[in-house]
Amino acid sequence: MSNLILFTSGSTNDPKEITHPWEFINKRAEQSIEEIKLTSKDIVLDVFPGNTVAHYAVTALPARIAGATLISANFNPYTYIDLFNKYRPTYISLIPKHWDLLSKTKGWGNFDMSCVRYMVTGSGICSQDMIDSFLSKGVQLVANWYGMTEMPPPVFIGYNTESFDFTSTRNYSVEFDNGECIINGWRTGDMFDIHEKKFISRKDTANGKTWKSNV
Repeated sequence: MSNLILFTSGSTNDPKEITHPWEFINKRAEQSIEEIKLTSKDIVLDVFPGNTVAHYAVTALPARIAGATLISANFNPYTYIDLFNKYRPTYISLIPKHWDLLSKTKGWGNFDMSCVRYMVTGSGICSQDMIDSFLSKGVQLVANWYGMTEMPPPVFIGYNTESFDFTSTRNYSVEFDNGECIINGWRTGDMFDIHEKKFISRKDTANGKTWKSNV
């Protein structure tokens, strides 16, 4: 069976190789299509690198399977708004770091994002201020997805909120041990406020390594 092999960055622990059968990745992409209700009429703007699980589970692969129009580009805060306005995507995914950079550009103030019917965010702590900022730009739905390279998203989803719905885990087995999320028996190192249902931190501090430094 052919596989997808990805390498983690080493930002939370030692860099490691993650192998997924394509059958598994395709199922995750199909799951995303079902959640987003992605169709051939959609326009997808993807800014995730090809070595990330989000590229396969969240943006590019779902777009390809659904037959949607896919615009793929490296993220640049100074050209993103122009690219967005040219194609007027209906589905996008941006992480908190993207928002931090975009919100500092001169085009952000009057940026109209009302064409976006579904937006995915995640990959870190997503503040309510960030979510509300996208909603104020006209995004119709901001979905906060939790997942990781080892367990591709979505595992949890929160709609227009920084909190997650722990009752729907998308066919994963999930439990918590003193706030640490455990998925399919694998300790993620991600810490949650169980009462507020929010992601709060990673158990291990960033070590600044990337997998390339170990090759």
